[in-house]
Amino acid sequence: MQKNTLKTDLLSYAINGNFLIENISLEFTPGLVHGILGPNGSGKSTLLKNLSGIWKATSGSILWNHSSLLMENRQAASRIISLVPQNPQVNFDFLVEDIVAMGRYAHDSRYWATPQKNLLQNALEMVDAWHLRSRRITCLSHGERQRVYIARALVTEAPILLLDEPTASLDIRHQIEIWQLLKRLAHEGKIVIVSTHDILVAERYCDKIAVLNRGKCIANGAFETIMTPELLLNVFEVSSIR
Repeated sequence: MQKNTLKTDLLSYAINGNFLIENISLEFTPGLVHGILGPNGSGKSTLLKNLSGIWKATSGSILWNHSSLLMENRQAASRIISLVPQNPQVNFDFLVEDIVAMGRYAHDSRYWATPQKNLLQNALEMVDAWHLRSRRITCLSHGERQRVYIARALVTEAPILLLDEPTASLDIRHQIEIWQLLKRLAHEGKIVIVSTHDILVAERYCDKIAVLNRGKCIANGAFETIMTPELLLNVFEVSSIR
């Protein structure tokens, strides 16, 4: 396993004996946008939550540079991996700038140290949300909230970014801009892992794709290599995407 690689080995997660993901073995390297593709209920969100440490795997391992992430506490793990959930829960009426500043908590509980302010502004500008900084998070649209939570992930400076359907609520302009940002971050050396159910989006933006179905990884590789007519029919129940 090369340096700065995230690897899962026979990773499984079960609730009351029912496996949501089972025996997932994957390797994620810097420089690529890694897609987790599959229909609804295939295990994409479950995999990301296990990778992030929000959920603890039932069995198997998650390795970062040969060390187990399962042994890390949440604060230590959050310096390594940052997750943008599909539907971020908004339980308090914080300002946008406070929501984003919370991403620095794993490094420094003093949210408003000067270098962090610079990070915050840069992150919000990257997702076209600097103008929202003084707004209440509960007053934003779903798409605006999604961009804010992507900014919060960016200020963590974690080497691994996990994003669960990150553009599902965005208009077309911001979809394109976010995907371009993720490509750039990958090229700058981050590991970027993105779940999606959209085959055409995965084809356009993901360098490598793992296809999940019913909790199992049934294909892994470049889109043009793995996306056979048989896979389309068996997993997505379509004969063509053209």
